[in-house]
Amino acid sequence: MPSGVSVEKSAVNGGISCCKTSMQELTSSAHSLRSDYQNAGAGGWNDKQYTALGVIVQECCDALTKPISQLQECQKKLEQLLAAIMEYEGITL
Repeated sequence: MPSGVSVEKSAVNGGISCCKTSMQELTSSAHSLRSDYQNAGAGGWNDKQYTALGVIVQECCDALTKPISQLQECQKKLEQLLAAIMEYEGITL
């Protein structure tokens, strides 16, 4: 391992936790935005501006959920790294 490089389980676990939290927050935000938009329509607001807002809301929700697949891949790689660290720490010489 190069000098000055250190990989600790706690740091990798922190990264996994950040991925999970980020995915949950992005999903929750998109859901909340859609829900608020639908509630406005249910409340009687249903004109051209409402329709135009719907397009913007959909674009925002798409943008919010787009990075989720990348975060899932990142989490998967971090979990693999964690498994490798745990295996390495379990080796006795």
